[in-house]
Amino acid sequence: MNPRGIKALLLDLDDTLFDDRHATAQGFAAFIGPHAARFAESDNELLRRWRGCVARHWHRFEQGELTIEQQRHERLRDFLNLPHLNDDEAARLFQPYMDAYRRHRRLTPGAAAFLDATRHLIRIVVSNGAAEQQRDKLAHLGIDHHFRHVVTVDEAGAAKPDPRMFRHALALENLAPEHCLMVGDDGERDIAPARKLGMAACQVSHGSHAAVFEQLSRQLQTA
Repeated sequence: MNPRGIKALLLDLDDTLFDDRHATAQGFAAFIGPHAARFAESDNELLRRWRGCVARHWHRFEQGELTIEQQRHERLRDFLNLPHLNDDEAARLFQPYMDAYRRHRRLTPGAAAFLDATRHLIRIVVSNGAAEQQRDKLAHLGIDHHFRHVVTVDEAGAAKPDPRMFRHALALENLAPEHCLMVGDDGERDIAPARKLGMAACQVSHGSHAAVFEQLSRQLQTA
């Protein structure tokens, strides 16, 4: 990466700037309490299975098969093995998860300092999450003022890793790919497609956020 050539940052949100891993664990703990007795697995095994259900039905949302609400209900039916659970009952059972998830929203380590250090650059969120939910997260976290644009599936008409998501973001500010840096946690959805389009890319992962953000901040001071 040549930091002098970087004019803009494209930033994933969940598990990049927002600690989705933490919020998910807290949400699941609130949800599973009333149902724990029906399962033989340990708490860690149950959480691992829940994450598998989330991934499975989130992919269906990304493909346009389900709405954001429908994928919540589908993961619940999958996890509880209740395929005929109606939507009203699914929503009721899912509410403790949603309440706890919202209460435990927080930034990843180093994210706030990184955003402050890169104020001189254009920043654009590119996220596969639903537009209303992601904008609500940014406002709750107090970082919405950092971003010129929030690009989601709703605006771009496609989900990462589809290049249309990235091209839509670039077009908003008439940016050339070689002048942009993509920062995300997902190698398949964030890093590989950005590099294929000619962007620089940097991957963060659980436990590495603070160190990676600090290093990027130093490099981008000369951008």
